[in-house]
Amino acid sequence: MPQYIGLTGTMGSGKGEIAKLLEKRGFKYISLSDMVRAEATLRGLEHSRENLQNIGNELRTKCGAGALGTKVREEIEKEPEHNWVIDGIRNPGESQELEKLNGYKMVGVSSDTETILKRIMERQRGGEVLKREYILERLEKEKGVGEPPEGQQVRKCLDRCDYMILNEGTLEDLEKKFEHFLRLQAGEERPTFDEIFMEIAYTWAKRATCLRRQVGAVIAKDKQQLTAGYNGAPRGVPHCAQLGGCLRAKLNIPSGQRHEICRGTHAEQNAITQAAKFGINIEGSTLYCNCFPCVICTKMILNAGITTVVYDSDYDDPLSKEILGQQSLLELRRYEGRRIRL
Repeated sequence: MPQYIGLTGTMGSGKGEIAKLLEKRGFKYISLSDMVRAEATLRGLEHSRENLQNIGNELRTKCGAGALGTKVREEIEKEPEHNWVIDGIRNPGESQELEKLNGYKMVGVSSDTETILKRIMERQRGGEVLKREYILERLEKEKGVGEPPEGQQVRKCLDRCDYMILNEGTLEDLEKKFEHFLRLQAGEERPTFDEIFMEIAYTWAKRATCLRRQVGAVIAKDKQQLTAGYNGAPRGVPHCAQLGGCLRAKLNIPSGQRHEICRGTHAEQNAITQAAKFGINIEGSTLYCNCFPCVICTKMILNAGITTVVYDSDYDDPLSKEILGQQSLLELRRYEGRRIRL
């Protein structure tokens, strides 16, 4: 059966290196960016990042968020017997179109901002001399900040990928991580403990009663699960769905703000209180959650003596990130490995 592997990530994340690895394995290469470059050529425009970003957004606005994905899928369907690597996915609509290919998987590649800045400033593609401020602006735009739904939304693409790789080391490190993905796909390698516990967290998230976001959390120590939790109303209290909807939505409270105005208890809070209820010592443990912790959860995690938090999707809570940046007791790391979709 042919393999179709899509790649998503911001510029400088390293997804191009993975594309090269797959090409060496005989995969045919195709990029959504090629479709945009062809349009730029037709218009007589230079292939600068800004021009390509603007043209891509224009095509998605005119023809739908998945327009570029449709074009690529139609090209692949002309040669369905080949393995394909599909580069340059920047909007969830594009991935949804590509998911119509049987067996399609999307790999997300991410790096910290400083690493990306260093890579871009060192390589200076096409003779472009880019300043730090300009690169940061382009990165934010790629992630979706200030962009319409049909624009670039790499952050949302990363949140729905099937496998996540953090590319912050050497090329050899990247190759080993990607090799694990391929061997997992082939059933030739076991999942890591991080992958096991995050999969359990996603399973608990299926029990969530929150109308906005399904979140699950697992606390583990010495490779054993201790407690778990999911977000929803406290014991004996009606769920929001039973009361006519989300209180925060009714009051137009933005995500990441005014956490006290909510009927629900967060997954991390439930996992911690379960430990208190049953007398389970969670000091020195690791908490796995499919979402970055809010400020209330962060304070509880620190005071509970948890020493590591592994999170998957990001969450906009500036105060939580400020507090986590000021402390040295807790290791916080983005999850990488096989992901489960809810």
